[in-house]
Amino acid sequence: MSEMHPLRTADIIPSESFEKLNEKAVELAKKCEQAEVPSLDHLRMADYNLVYEPSDDTFLMLDALLYDFSNENAQKLNSITNVLEIGCGTGVSTIFMGQLLNEIKSDASLYVTDINKDAIRVAIDTAEKNGINMDLFKAMKCDLATPLLEELKNKVDVLIFNPPYVPTPEDEVGSEGIEASWAGGGNGRVVFDRAIPQIASLLSYPNGVGYIITVDDNKPEQIADIMMEKYGIQVTPFFRRIARNEYLSVQKFTLTRDISSETIEQH
Repeated sequence: MSEMHPLRTADIIPSESFEKLNEKAVELAKKCEQAEVPSLDHLRMADYNLVYEPSDDTFLMLDALLYDFSNENAQKLNSITNVLEIGCGTGVSTIFMGQLLNEIKSDASLYVTDINKDAIRVAIDTAEKNGINMDLFKAMKCDLATPLLEELKNKVDVLIFNPPYVPTPEDEVGSEGIEASWAGGGNGRVVFDRAIPQIASLLSYPNGVGYIITVDDNKPEQIADIMMEKYGIQVTPFFRRIARNEYLSVQKFTLTRDISSETIEQH
């Protein structure tokens, strides 16, 4: 995000074991190929006044997806039926996944949601301009993935979420405009914490995987503890890179047990 804040404060220093995972994630991000961003040539400055423009966090996400689904890992694409991006912005992350999938198979459904109506418009335009099969691309203006919880329960194979992670005053959270792309309240987790039970309900077992952007102020180790304790979801720092004056991380979410029969209370 364009807003910047300190790299780390005293109350968010991770444990030694989590810090080692962070270090591995830094090294992995250094080794990866740079992903080619889907074309955005059709967009103008007026669009970016309304919709979050792809930035360092977006590029880190694309690099992580490329690494995890290319070369010797490309066979994992064969098992993907549903991709879901919560808070899609321009939609480039899902469109990038669609392009990877098109090299292997052509029948995976791509779902994107955003609270910002202009983001939905831009994501649809961007998908069309990049040759995505629009019969399989489903864009919905909504809060998180709430209207899809029943349809996609335990059926999402790849879940992408670049949440509003910047710590802001609580009253900045809840906008349906571009502010919704960065205003995270308190420790930058107001929106993400609401999404936690949805993520647990949506991921498929055993192969479903989530890719979530965090900054250190979000206390990702605390997130990992919550996800494992409540839902048996392992959270691991996957890709990590410094941008401006903050560390960005892609946290990888994977299920360690089948929770499809469990009742998950939604916020």
